[in-house]
Amino acid sequence: MSSTPSLCLVIPCYNEEKRLSPAKFAEFAKSLAFVFVNDGSSDSTSSVLAEMKKTCPGSFHVLNLEKNQGKAEAVRRGMLFAAGEPALSCIEWIGFWDADLSTPLSEAPPMLDFASSSSAAAVFGSRIMRPGAKINRSFFRHMAGRLFAFLARLKLNAGVYDSQCGAKIFRRRHIQAAFSRPFQSRWIFDLEIILRLDGRVIAEYPLSEWNEISGSKLMSLSSMWGIFGELWTIGSSETGGKLSDK
Repeated sequence: MSSTPSLCLVIPCYNEEKRLSPAKFAEFAKSLAFVFVNDGSSDSTSSVLAEMKKTCPGSFHVLNLEKNQGKAEAVRRGMLFAAGEPALSCIEWIGFWDADLSTPLSEAPPMLDFASSSSAAAVFGSRIMRPGAKINRSFFRHMAGRLFAFLARLKLNAGVYDSQCGAKIFRRRHIQAAFSRPFQSRWIFDLEIILRLDGRVIAEYPLSEWNEISGSKLMSLSSMWGIFGELWTIGSSETGGKLSDK
């Protein structure tokens, strides 16, 4: 791969000092650029990120938010920062990725190749359980995810198999359309992104590996009611056209 990265990944971080893996990010520092968004962490995440930036100053960028904003806003701010940062201006694709690396970084290069060969405005990672793929996901989270996808299709005509996977990349020219305005929702801002893309082609990339990481709050019992509640209100101030998963 070229020494100049073609993909920048935004990594939202909130109290991630124990789960961040500097070595794994450094392994991909020559082929990928990263923007780590410290979302007002109360632990030592900021110190960890500062040390990481020292090791790879050209590839690691850090955006510190003074107080915790939540994942949706951290991702939004990070995406806009990446799109406006002069040092990253040559990068065509900008995306976001979960800090715990439930989607391994090894998935990013083939996902980028897939995206670059398509006409898609965005490519979403998709956790499809199929022969040859290592998708390690609990039965509860899998079934909750399928129920959510069914309801999202029913309510919003969101024709995407796996809207909630935390691995997504976007062509630079569509960043403003998707991220210029704050999101309504805390948990399912991914659906707002789909609505904002307003008929632009969204492709799905079937991941070869995804691992459920302990400690994740998403799709936990404590958040389920909030997630499904947001689904029924998310479309009230968004206008979307026909959604495409092709």
